[in-house]
Amino acid sequence: MTGRKFSPKFIEMQKRNKIGVNNPQFGVIKSSETIAKLTKLVYVYNSVDMFYIGSYSTVQCSKEFNMGKDTLSKYLLNGFPFKGKIFSRVKLHIS
Repeated sequence: MTGRKFSPKFIEMQKRNKIGVNNPQFGVIKSSETIAKLTKLVYVYNSVDMFYIGSYSTVQCSKEFNMGKDTLSKYLLNGFPFKGKIFSRVKLHIS
């Protein structure tokens, strides 16, 4: 794409302000089904006996267990216990 000449109309479309009312998605309300699809759940277990504690969204989990989002993602990836709890994206229990 280097060296390519773009029309002034295209350049204006790329540079225009897309915040607030200029955003095409402004005012569009997401349904609860859409929000449920977008939410990534974290399943929390006790590390001693694998007792299921609960499922939380990523933000809610980091607030509930007083940990940063980067710490949460680290323990989600490696599977090690953190403060006696195991965090997982996959459900390890049968409901």
